[in-house]
Amino acid sequence: MLHRLLIPGFIAPLCCAWPALAHANTLPTGFADQFVAGYLQLPTGFDFLPDGRVLVTEKDLGNVRLVVNGSIVATPILTVPDVNPDAYERGLLGIAVDPGWPLRPYVYLAFTRTPGNVSYLSRFTATGNLNNPSSTNLSLGSRYDILVDLLDLNTYHKAGTLRFGPDGMLYLSVGDDGYPCDAQDSTDYRGSILRLNVAALPNTGTGPPPKSLITPPDNPFPPTDPEAGLVFCFGLRNPFRFQIDPQSGRLFIGDVGEDLFEELDVASGGENFGWPFREGPNIRTWPMCEEPGGAGSQSYTSYIAGYGRVGEYVTIIAGPQYWRVSEGPYSFPPQYHGAVFYADYYADFVRVIRQIGDDWVPLSPQPGQPNATDWAIMEEVAIVDWRVGTDGALYYLTLYPGSIGRIVYTGGAVTGVEDVPISKSGVLRLRPNPYRAGQAMQLDIALGDDARIEILSLDGRLIRAIDLGGTGTVTWDGKDEGGRPTASGVYLLRAQGMQGNKASRFVLLP
Repeated sequence: MLHRLLIPGFIAPLCCAWPALAHANTLPTGFADQFVAGYLQLPTGFDFLPDGRVLVTEKDLGNVRLVVNGSIVATPILTVPDVNPDAYERGLLGIAVDPGWPLRPYVYLAFTRTPGNVSYLSRFTATGNLNNPSSTNLSLGSRYDILVDLLDLNTYHKAGTLRFGPDGMLYLSVGDDGYPCDAQDSTDYRGSILRLNVAALPNTGTGPPPKSLITPPDNPFPPTDPEAGLVFCFGLRNPFRFQIDPQSGRLFIGDVGEDLFEELDVASGGENFGWPFREGPNIRTWPMCEEPGGAGSQSYTSYIAGYGRVGEYVTIIAGPQYWRVSEGPYSFPPQYHGAVFYADYYADFVRVIRQIGDDWVPLSPQPGQPNATDWAIMEEVAIVDWRVGTDGALYYLTLYPGSIGRIVYTGGAVTGVEDVPISKSGVLRLRPNPYRAGQAMQLDIALGDDARIEILSLDGRLIRAIDLGGTGTVTWDGKDEGGRPTASGVYLLRAQGMQGNKASRFVLLP
């Protein structure tokens, strides 16, 4: 994953803290990059407590650090004693706070362990001030080991992201551990993302539990053996960083390529992304294993975005699907509602895509962005993780320098919405826009023939469909197919004529 910065002699000595470097960056107009906290040693993951405090993992030291109001508490709240650090990808890798906090005061950690060639998933219980945003009185203890048999035979492809979904399940990414053929085995943890029901665990004890206890009954693969029952999706090489959409529960996975392609994948459960027989659009063959039916004969779930590898050092970092935070002072404008961010650890760029129907397309270029492809350029940083804060800002963690920053929108109140030109052959006008609850929306459509208009959510879900004449006006009452009022948010209105003429537009429902 991060070979260049993690080779012996390259990283800073562990006795010394890095200074907080000023970030050179180019962001679209109205956005700013702000420093939040620094002086961390090889931080790999972070998560927010509900009160706003931040927990951060330090890779080689095995520390969990507490950030309070932008300051790092001097003493770690936990040092995992059996973390196996090295100059490559082992160490303390992932962290997730239980969504039931503070009634369930648990923090989950993923790490490679010494002695033994295994990785662990463990739960730690917090004590101290559990719900005080200004308190430094917090510690982690009472360890409960959940998974103790994740094979760790090579120093690379460890993945290690931990995230809770809106379903309350805990998701863990596992790299192929340098055994690419095993990524095609849905009964093997390698090259997969696991889904666990940790709410079923007892509050006491040391673990590990039987796999049957933590296997959700609605996982996509039948539990023909304990491993198969935990697998959510597979066919991945090194899904170092993934994010979960808090609304739909879909996973956005950054799968690091071998030497051809970096891909961003989306998973709803049960997908096979094709590694090692596919790397992005490329068909691969391997002397150790053959693709069933011959090279190129099988179908796999395709990526939604990606880019070719240029040079040796390329690593995709999946960012979140952004949803505007109500009353968040730094919430992004409406065109970012439902947009998905991703970055590259080495290449410094940040890119943004969004879903239009069944397709994923780049966000239209925004004023002030550095070029037509890159939404932002973040120099002198090495981003390894992202989170959306309750203030609407986009927070990021950098391995080097070891710091937390955030991207904020300061361009003022936003009242308009973004047009999306799918085709110039049609016209779709809305009145009023933004829409106001209780008002009827007039849709003026000129497509030259009979047409159908669809109102879609940004994840592609059909809200309402209306058939109408090719030129005219129709009224939408703001309700879905079942007559229920549509929730607040940004929606895509897409019109298509019988002869293929198209037009579309976004509408904001406050």
